[in-house]
Amino acid sequence: MTSDAGFCGIDPDEMGRVAESLRRSAANLAASCREFDTKFRQTGVSTSVLQEIADIADWGGKQVSMLQGRIELINALGKGAQEPAAAGGSASSLLHLPDQIEDFETARGLATMFNQDIFTTKYSGEFQGQLIHNHTGRVAQLANNPQAAAAFFAFLSPQVRDTLPNLIATTGSKTAKQDLAAFSSALGAALRAPNHIPAFTKVREALVKPTHDKQVAWQRLALLRGANVPSDVRSAAARSLVLDDFMRNPKQNWHTSGFTQLKAYGLPSDLVVLGLEVLGDDGTAVRDAFAKAGGADLKIGQVDKMKRLFDYGRTGGESIGDVFGRVLVAGSEATEEKAGHHSPAAAAFALDTLLAAGSFGATLPRSAKDSMGVIANSYVHELLSGGRTDKATDRISGMNAPKHWIDWPGVTPAFYLSPGDTYRFFKTFAGEDRAVDEFNKTVAGLRHDLLISAARLDAKGKTDYFRGLSTTFGDLGSIQFKATKEVLGEEDAVAGLARDVTKNSFALLLDGVPIVGKAAELGWALVQAYVVSTASDAWADSFETQVEAADKKQSDVSRRMMYDMAYLLHAGGYPASDPPKELVNPVTGNLKTYEELTTEARQEAKNGQQWEQALQRKLNAYEAWMDKNRDLDDKIEYSSRAHTSNLAEHRLQNSD
Repeated sequence: MTSDAGFCGIDPDEMGRVAESLRRSAANLAASCREFDTKFRQTGVSTSVLQEIADIADWGGKQVSMLQGRIELINALGKGAQEPAAAGGSASSLLHLPDQIEDFETARGLATMFNQDIFTTKYSGEFQGQLIHNHTGRVAQLANNPQAAAAFFAFLSPQVRDTLPNLIATTGSKTAKQDLAAFSSALGAALRAPNHIPAFTKVREALVKPTHDKQVAWQRLALLRGANVPSDVRSAAARSLVLDDFMRNPKQNWHTSGFTQLKAYGLPSDLVVLGLEVLGDDGTAVRDAFAKAGGADLKIGQVDKMKRLFDYGRTGGESIGDVFGRVLVAGSEATEEKAGHHSPAAAAFALDTLLAAGSFGATLPRSAKDSMGVIANSYVHELLSGGRTDKATDRISGMNAPKHWIDWPGVTPAFYLSPGDTYRFFKTFAGEDRAVDEFNKTVAGLRHDLLISAARLDAKGKTDYFRGLSTTFGDLGSIQFKATKEVLGEEDAVAGLARDVTKNSFALLLDGVPIVGKAAELGWALVQAYVVSTASDAWADSFETQVEAADKKQSDVSRRMMYDMAYLLHAGGYPASDPPKELVNPVTGNLKTYEELTTEARQEAKNGQQWEQALQRKLNAYEAWMDKNRDLDDKIEYSSRAHTSNLAEHRLQNSD
């Protein structure tokens, strides 16, 4: 027996020869003891020493039984192993197994008890459920010894293994969910082990083997769902047990399990949903499953596969949309990778997700919409670039940059959307307050940082990144508003923007100091509001009326946009004379925002003076300082106008 990193080379044939030799030797020794005992007694010599020799012979006989049992164990665990070539090229019966023979014997005993006693017709109902529960603690402990866990499942009969969820649930046990989790935990440990005993390799293959019996498929998926299995097993199981068949023929009845299982485990009866839950949040498994789902003979791409699941979600209940949305988030690595720094594999999957989801627009299953917002947050660089109308406006969405394309500094998309596909994807989560709010916060922060960085770059040379990025964000705001308007209607879309401006205005200051995140959010809300103010007189009047009613002050969106531009340029160090002291926040050193000036004016108003008059004096000083710095003033003016970007919406008229 040779050991290598915890594994042993065991030759059961040679061990058998050793056992046979020991058996013969023990028998010969016992016979000799009896012969000499007779002779010693005849001559009157003491025979006490012979008893010690007889005990040795007896020990040898017992060791033969132990060796024969281990040979059976080793042969059972070694089933399916390929015989490695021995040194010199000749065949060898050497088996490579972990050096845990005693643990394997314990695992075999536990499996035998379940096979031949607990899971038989000898018991039923509550008593059987209690028996199962009494021993699942030992099963759960196997998770700490993956090779022993593998041995346990190798010895567990296929009939028991494939029906474990049902066998446990039908007892009516109140601990069924906990008991199944113990088996799943042990199975997961065995599947995650870096090396497998040969007999367990067959178990692994059987778990992911296709079956036409949907009940068997459900049982296997239920066992695997909580097992935290490796990516390749997740993918293989989800595909072979449901997704391959679904992609080839989605119009089937996919509901399988009965009330007993649903009550015991709280698992979905829908086989498709359960298969997606097995994929879970494992992005590698998700991408592999969708790339291969349906098999090589299925002549549709990944986008169409996703469409089939979205379409099923519109008729198969809310649960499919929810779990499918979360699976797409995982495959896109939307919560694991940083925006603007996505891996090629995740980005390619995300591109297909955006195209597939966008084809449904507002008709996407409601329960999947929040997940689209999560993906939008993570792929904000791609959506920002997708909204651009200054370059390659007739481009087709893809992984490669369009011809003559120039990325703005700090904008690092992993793929390139067309404006139309960007618009269609926005419609998938338009009107979902939480998703939209989170996306707007993300865009606001990105806009704030990129424009300040652009101001710094422009200050160093002859570039005009600030104006270009302003146009890009204006395009994005225009496309997002068009999508919102199409989904919610004009009145609700305008009302939503009015609420955003008012909410962010009130939340801007803390003890007189502007909150950076809130200032950024207000800046983006103003961009969107500016889009509304230039869209039509009716919309502009409606917007300003709502803001005025909520905030009890006049809302001059275009003026506030200019102050926002000035704030960002000054923060980025764009060349200009020092602003008047009263316009600078003494704590941050930045220009005061419009909201800060308004707050000060309200506090300073006294003796019947209207606060609007105090505000106007401050704004006059602000305007005079901007007018004094011509380059700065021009950049503010052009960048403010660039945020309007009516062109983006006009070019989308035929994209819906």
